[in-house]
Amino acid sequence: MLAQEDYRGIRQAHFEKGKSQQGAHMTAFHDLRDYIERLVGELGEGEVRIVEGANWDLEIGCLTELMAEREGPALLFDNIVGYPKGFRVMSNFMGTAARCAMALGISPNLSKVEIIRAWKDKSKQLTMIPPIEVASGPILENVLEGSAVDLTKFPAPKWHEHDGGRYIGTADLVITRDPDTGWVNMGTHRGCIQSKDRLSLWLLGDRHARMIASKYWKRGEACPIAVVFGCDPVLWTVGPTPAPVGVSEYDIAGALRGEPVEVLMAPGTGLPIPAHAEIVIEGEMPPIEEESAIEGPFGEWPGYYTHIGPETVIRVKRIMYRNDPIILGAPPMLPTTTPGYQALPLSSAVATWEHLESAGVPNIRGVWAFARNLMIVVSIEQRYEGQAMQALVASAGRRRIGGMERYFVVVDEDIDPSDLNQVLWAICTRVDPAESIQIMHTRTSDIDPRLSPKKRADKDFSMGIALIDACKPFAWKDQFAMSNRFDDAARAKVLERWKSKLPMLAETSK
Repeated sequence: MLAQEDYRGIRQAHFEKGKSQQGAHMTAFHDLRDYIERLVGELGEGEVRIVEGANWDLEIGCLTELMAEREGPALLFDNIVGYPKGFRVMSNFMGTAARCAMALGISPNLSKVEIIRAWKDKSKQLTMIPPIEVASGPILENVLEGSAVDLTKFPAPKWHEHDGGRYIGTADLVITRDPDTGWVNMGTHRGCIQSKDRLSLWLLGDRHARMIASKYWKRGEACPIAVVFGCDPVLWTVGPTPAPVGVSEYDIAGALRGEPVEVLMAPGTGLPIPAHAEIVIEGEMPPIEEESAIEGPFGEWPGYYTHIGPETVIRVKRIMYRNDPIILGAPPMLPTTTPGYQALPLSSAVATWEHLESAGVPNIRGVWAFARNLMIVVSIEQRYEGQAMQALVASAGRRRIGGMERYFVVVDEDIDPSDLNQVLWAICTRVDPAESIQIMHTRTSDIDPRLSPKKRADKDFSMGIALIDACKPFAWKDQFAMSNRFDDAARAKVLERWKSKLPMLAETSK
């Protein structure tokens, strides 16, 4: 934890640095509400739409899906059916490239690939900043304990038609502390309301929270735990990011913000919780053999229902929430839909780009991921024979255990890797299926819908992946047929001349 004088020094240094960076935020978002205000202030009043009178039972979920498909505004639901005014739900909060850039302190006026490049470059310059402990915060405005604990007090949506319950935790932060080292971990794990004082969590076996909880269980103890259901976008972004063991996501969030996260010690567990969070619960998580609940089904991010079974539960001892609390919602949708909280494939694209550079692949022009990272696309400027295959193998090499990346594609520098039409054009015209596609075998995730019932029962998670060389053949690339597409300079010249008379040109050029 930082001392107050260290905090003031860091905040002033960040302010001075921000003044010299075009498009950078002057200071970090104080909380989710600050982010909402600045979305409206910097991107326009239409960037956040207040929706009153929607029903928590499927209607909020369906409206979120429809808006995400259209890359529409963020939605702030209020006056939800059956709940008092002020008990709110926000969704689609990072559903466009501009909103993602805003959330991360990057100019929203950059192109998609330029935003990824800026994020990659920014990530290399980060200095870890631990959180600072404060005595109090807005999260303590309302505290429910004992018989007053009631998770159903909040308008948790039923997001999909066949979901097995109301998932209050889709953009949550699950906080645990290693009993041996004191390492504080945060992660995102889906959470379903089981009763007034029970929340189920699905903790995959290879996730840090499960590893930490197992240490308590082996000692015959329940795991102390806290869960956040609404926070600023930078703090939430670090939750799903795979950090090394021993590195706290609080420190990473501080680095991204340029100043420490303010935390207070939760009254019951002593876990550090964000002082400016919207809703936080704390309690204990017993071994699954001692108590469990049927978790699922739930419409997961690949676009299918795949998991249901007994999972861990939290015995909720305390609920803390702000006045007029906001549940932050990021329900999974079809991966071809803008997924409401990841319009930019930040972690996968940046990690792939950095891995390619460390592997010695030169002249990388851009990296993108489609369908929630199921297809990774890399753009390169070819300099030698075999460079495209080198890039493909290196890209596949950073695939983590349990990942579901299925297709890896390399294209030439004239192809925008974030434009699916251009990528498909390259695949359809520059690929010889007999020569340009290689198949490898690796491990996939437990939620992969392509696993057969037998393989799932046998715990056999092997799956094939495809490496697709969609570049012009290097040996005769200079003789490859010429494209009939206007070059960027010509397009920019015409756009500049006509955008005032034909505003739709500017809208479709982003």
